[in-house]
Amino acid sequence: MDNSESKIPEKHGQSRRTFLKLGTGAAAGFASMVFAIPFLDSLISQSLRVKLGKYVKVGPVMFLPNGIPEKMFFDENDQDAYIDQTERRDVWVVKDGNDVAAFSPICPHLGCRYNWDAQNQHFVCPCHGSVFAKDGKVLHGPAPRPLDKFSTKVQGGFLSVKWERLKLGISKKEII
Repeated sequence: MDNSESKIPEKHGQSRRTFLKLGTGAAAGFASMVFAIPFLDSLISQSLRVKLGKYVKVGPVMFLPNGIPEKMFFDENDQDAYIDQTERRDVWVVKDGNDVAAFSPICPHLGCRYNWDAQNQHFVCPCHGSVFAKDGKVLHGPAPRPLDKFSTKVQGGFLSVKWERLKLGISKKEII
C-alpha cells in the first residue's frame, strides 16, 4: 500500500472542520435567539405597559348612585412573556352628574385599604387614621397626598379605568 493513498488531502480535512465549526456556531446562535426572544419581549412589553398604561373596563355607570362612592370590582388580564394571569382589582367610583371619578383603593400613606364612612361622609383609612373627602382631598392624618385618581373614560355606558401602580408615602403621585 502506498503512503500517498492513505492520506486525506489537507483541503478536505479543513473544509470538514470548518463546516463543523460553522454548523455548531449557527446552532448555538439559533438556540440563544430562541431563548432570548421571550426574555426580551418580557422586558420590553413590561416597560411599555408601565409607561403607556391601559384602560380596563370596570362596569356600567347607569346603576351608580349620584354623589355616593361605590366600590367596583373588575378583572385585569396580565401577560408576561408566556404567563397569563388574571387579577381581581377594585376602585372607588364617585359619580357626580355626568362626571365619573375613580380612585385607587389603596391609601397613599402606607398602602392600607381605606373604606367609605357613610355616616360621616368621608373615606377613612383604618390603619393610621387618614381621612379623605369624597373628592379625594386629605382632611386629616399622615397621608402625604390626596387619594390617587385614575384616568377614566365612559363609552357606550361603560366605565373604563387606566389602572396604574403607584409609589406610596411620597407627596407626589408617581407611577412605579
